[in-house]
Amino acid sequence: MFGWRYYATTIMFSSLAYLATTLVCLVAIKSCNKKETPKPEPLAVYSVELDLEWCETPRHSKQFLIPKYENTVQILDVCEVSALAVSRSLYVFYQNWVAWFGDDTGEVRHMLNNLLIEWGDTKRTVHSAYNIHGRLIKNVRVTGLAIAPNHMWVMRGEKGIGTSSFVHELVHLALWNVYDSADPTHEGGEDNLWTKEHTEFINETKDLLFLIGDRYLADPNYNMDTLRSVMESNLRYGEVKE
Repeated sequence: MFGWRYYATTIMFSSLAYLATTLVCLVAIKSCNKKETPKPEPLAVYSVELDLEWCETPRHSKQFLIPKYENTVQILDVCEVSALAVSRSLYVFYQNWVAWFGDDTGEVRHMLNNLLIEWGDTKRTVHSAYNIHGRLIKNVRVTGLAIAPNHMWVMRGEKGIGTSSFVHELVHLALWNVYDSADPTHEGGEDNLWTKEHTEFINETKDLLFLIGDRYLADPNYNMDTLRSVMESNLRYGEVKE
């Protein structure tokens, strides 16, 4: 026969084994009943596919705040573009935009006050883009890109801001902020946001900026009263002038 110590040891180990089994079961039940927390979806990021000449880390050398605008900055690579000229160009754009299309919600004004403008000296290649009539073009060289609702890249115009895609890309961003679509197909496609009026608006605004020229837009002695007078004399403000 076994002694009392044998029975005591057996009972102790049996109790420990039962306790361990119970704990394992409880953990398993808890794991089965536990609801898995879904992983958050990655944030949607609008990107433009570019060829290898678009650097992952562009040689951005300088960053300037744009005068008169709250959080708007421009980044320069090699080219030099006057921050004051950009500020006045944004002013011309907005005043003419309001005259043509209005801005009751203030979305366009807000966009212009929170804008990132990148300037470059060479064209970029995109895998696909649309011309003004909505026709798809592959591997096209472009002079401007609407990258995000508050982010644009523009190639510097040889004869100033008025000869660049600056105004064109601003129209894309304005539509993007107002309608949640930049309407890349322009006057074609199914969005029907970009109309012939937007194209006319661009031509008119660019002509005025070219007429004034970067030299005067960047000149602090060229006052705003003079600028407004030139605008009044040259812009149709959405109407046909006599």
